[in-house]
Amino acid sequence: MRHFSNHRALSSIVTGMILLVTTVILGSAVVMWSSGIFSISKSITTTLYATNVNEFSEKLVIENAWFGNTPSKFINVTLYNVGSTGITITDIKIENSTHVSDISITNGNIPAQKTNSTKIPYGWTSKIPLSIIVTTARGSVITDDVSP
Repeated sequence: MRHFSNHRALSSIVTGMILLVTTVILGSAVVMWSSGIFSISKSITTTLYATNVNEFSEKLVIENAWFGNTPSKFINVTLYNVGSTGITITDIKIENSTHVSDISITNGNIPAQKTNSTKIPYGWTSKIPLSIIVTTARGSVITDDVSP
């Protein structure tokens, strides 16, 4: 006489359920992790794209640089924003072979298609060439060589 045991069938069902629950939990964890990685990558890509597109649309020209000496020597630098977006100037540097003058600009916003003139105290000497180096908030650098 044989006795059939129902224990084997029950253990197969329990094992199958445990494997199913474990698979669902691990799968959910992987989906949440990959979703987080994707959203971080999307955010970085969006920021990088916007920064690069805006930097390429920055078109700044050093339109004029004239030299004055009343009451003391100075250089007046006129910048023209020919681009389609506003530009913020953060720094203007004037240098020659012996002297560098670096001026941080606090109110350097130039709207599109507008000009901005900045008077910079600088003890220039006649016939010694100077370099004017303008830096924007997005990191663009515009350079021009002038001579008094």
